[in-house]
Amino acid sequence: MHLQFFNLAAGIYKSLFIAFVCIIFSSSGFAQENIPAYDELSVELTVPDLGTLEMPIAIKGQDAYLPVRELFNTLKIKNEETATGFTGFIVHQDSTFVINITEEFIIYKNSEYNLEKRDFIQSPTTFYLKSNLFGEVFGLNTNFSFRSLSVQLQTDIELPVLKELRLKKIRKNLNKVKGQKNPDTTIAREYPFFKGGSLDWGVVATQQSNFENDNRLSLGLGTMFLGGETNLLLNYSTRVPFNTRNQFYQWRYIDHGSQFFKQVTAGRIFTRATSSLFAPVSGIQFSNSPFINRRSFGTYTLSDYTDPRWTVELYINNILVEFTQADASGFYTFDVPLMYGNTAVRLKFYGPYGQERIEERLINIPYNFVPKREVEYTLSAGIVENDDLDKFSRLNVNYGLSNAVTIGGGVEYLSGVTSGEVMPFVNSSIRFASNLLFSGEYMYGVKKEGVLSYRTPGNLQLELNYINYDKDQKAINFNYLEERKISLSTPIRAKNFSLFSRFSVNQIIMPTTEFTTAQLLLSGTVMGISTNFTTYGIYNDRVKRPTVYSSISQNYRLPNKFLFSPQVQYDFSRNEFNNIILEVERPVFKQGFLNLAYESNLLRNAHIFEIGFRYAFNFAQTSLTSRLGNRNNSFVQSARGSLMLDDNTGYILANNRTAMSKAALNIIPFLDYNSNGMRDPMEPAIPGIRLKNSVGRPTYNEDETTLRITELQPYIDIILEVDPNSLDNIAWKVKNEKIKVQTLPNQFQEIEIPVEVLGEVAGMVYMSDGKSKRGIGRITVNILDKSGDLVRKILSEGDGYFTYLGLSPGNYIAEIDPLQMKKLGYSATDPLEFKIEIDKFGDIVDTLEFIIENDQ
Repeated sequence: MHLQFFNLAAGIYKSLFIAFVCIIFSSSGFAQENIPAYDELSVELTVPDLGTLEMPIAIKGQDAYLPVRELFNTLKIKNEETATGFTGFIVHQDSTFVINITEEFIIYKNSEYNLEKRDFIQSPTTFYLKSNLFGEVFGLNTNFSFRSLSVQLQTDIELPVLKELRLKKIRKNLNKVKGQKNPDTTIAREYPFFKGGSLDWGVVATQQSNFENDNRLSLGLGTMFLGGETNLLLNYSTRVPFNTRNQFYQWRYIDHGSQFFKQVTAGRIFTRATSSLFAPVSGIQFSNSPFINRRSFGTYTLSDYTDPRWTVELYINNILVEFTQADASGFYTFDVPLMYGNTAVRLKFYGPYGQERIEERLINIPYNFVPKREVEYTLSAGIVENDDLDKFSRLNVNYGLSNAVTIGGGVEYLSGVTSGEVMPFVNSSIRFASNLLFSGEYMYGVKKEGVLSYRTPGNLQLELNYINYDKDQKAINFNYLEERKISLSTPIRAKNFSLFSRFSVNQIIMPTTEFTTAQLLLSGTVMGISTNFTTYGIYNDRVKRPTVYSSISQNYRLPNKFLFSPQVQYDFSRNEFNNIILEVERPVFKQGFLNLAYESNLLRNAHIFEIGFRYAFNFAQTSLTSRLGNRNNSFVQSARGSLMLDDNTGYILANNRTAMSKAALNIIPFLDYNSNGMRDPMEPAIPGIRLKNSVGRPTYNEDETTLRITELQPYIDIILEVDPNSLDNIAWKVKNEKIKVQTLPNQFQEIEIPVEVLGEVAGMVYMSDGKSKRGIGRITVNILDKSGDLVRKILSEGDGYFTYLGLSPGNYIAEIDPLQMKKLGYSATDPLEFKIEIDKFGDIVDTLEFIIENDQ
């Protein structure tokens, strides 16, 4: 209520003040001879969905006049100044307008409107049109309020400025699909010789009544060494002798910019071998495949013509993934990302002033292919740490033959394979038709395999898989002759449930027998209850009756934060229950959980009661569990956590989650007094910096001058978007708000953010007739640096006042724009020199004064 009264009083005061000024000026000889019969001042213009901004207007009597050029430029309506007035169009090129000041008429959409002298004002710098004419002629209703000194714009037209804002908002989907943004600056990646890193630890102690006790310890050490990621994982158990098989050690070098060696790995390698390997492989691996998971697997080139300089947007599955601007001839081209599954492509065209048209296209693209005309390879070689220390190597090469065909091949070698140590193979992936994909592989002397999948528009998916094994092969350690599998999955939705369903049948053919298994799975939500129902069927040709059993498990959220989870398994072959599990869990304290459970295994006649408690400290996750049964009693205690060293500051961060192979950032904003972009000893860190986007797990140091972000995925490019509104001082400005950095594992990367301390300049521009002076608006003041280069143009307000906040410390020159003076036939006082001093809170120079005189 008080706020409304204050706004009303302020509006009345402004209105009385304007009326008083008009009466005083109209009664003076100076006003009659030198002051025009109108007043120029700045008011607030409110545009729905755009906000409030400042707009100059002229007031004559009880009428308000708006500047044509300034208003159209604000709304981004196409307009050009001519010798007689203005021309342009609103949104559509056929909606043209002509404003003829000389002959006093307006033509819009082939309709002519005559102007009278009272309909417009021509000042020395601006052409004003009566506010009501914007609505009557152009459909732009501008309502002026004397009480609040504001203009409210209302229109049914989608103004170009609003359309541009809408498009910018939509284009943010680029980040979701491609993970890309346009950064203001990029932090170059470093390849340190050695960098302090992270430590993961875990302890598990088990005591049992009928079995041997066991104590296990795990330690993981992550560092950067020779420019690459180095990870060591040691496992120790009192029940198992120390063995190198149970340990992990790996050095990995990732370089996305390299054409031939994007990944180099030494130590434990992941081979993707076809042969049966029952021990880890130690060796070396080279590959040019990207380390990051690609969301698309190639591109499809799309090109055509439109109007010059039009913006073309490409939508894939209703998500904007790319946009470009046509060149001077109207030609545009896209590299359409080939996304997983079907891809519906749609094009939208936008003119530079709000024009729009849409074209639909449908392109069906397969998935999991190598990009077209690209070659990807992986070469692995090492020793299998089994008793025989077998030698292993594998080369795999794939080539994108086209957008629908990828071909590949290679060779695998494993010493000790009696059926043939050298095993060459070929493979291919083909798209036969829309949603119909095929992948096949043949390995000489080992197997032949084919996979065929089909997906309907309703997301029903059918997959067929067939494998034929060579009867004499010894590379794969089982005696299968054939494997046949069929799988059918589809979503099921109704009013009270939403389920994912899958039915699959798998048949295994062996030399003397065959096995057939079937599964029906229903998983989702039924009446708001999370439910999983699965039925299994097993058939062996040596057994007369198949084995069929079902299990159902649900989660019930009960009052007082209790979670009840029953699970039952029933065997239809024996008409008996196999297993029953009942569990109740409830959160306790702040980060703790208490659970009680009972399990009855009817097949083994085993009954187990369990009580457990787990608690998550900031530095560790801990748990205590007791299991009491009729066959064995056990007690388990465990704890795990991690430590991460920030060797930039010597700080050690304790966490209850794993840190090895994770990336972390140290973000330190500082006052860049000399604007050199580097932190000097005299430049302090400042507190309170925040990020607009959510990445990793953020924490602050005690005085909040350092923002630490942990648990980041390594080797990805992320954009840090600094929130400038989080700074405490209006004179502080972040020069680069979007910072691109590639995350690196096992270390804190220090990111220093320079914050400029800006100064403010202000003053007055007066019009003089030799006897007296008055403030004059719409005069351009140029701010030049010490080299004479233009820094900023400032427009004086209606009373002659001008101001600008945004000058770095240094020497400057302020002058009245000479081109504007020449055009108006005025002359101005000489340029003024001033200096912005270095100050933590920003320097202010507000004593500048300019006098303008009429040369005529």
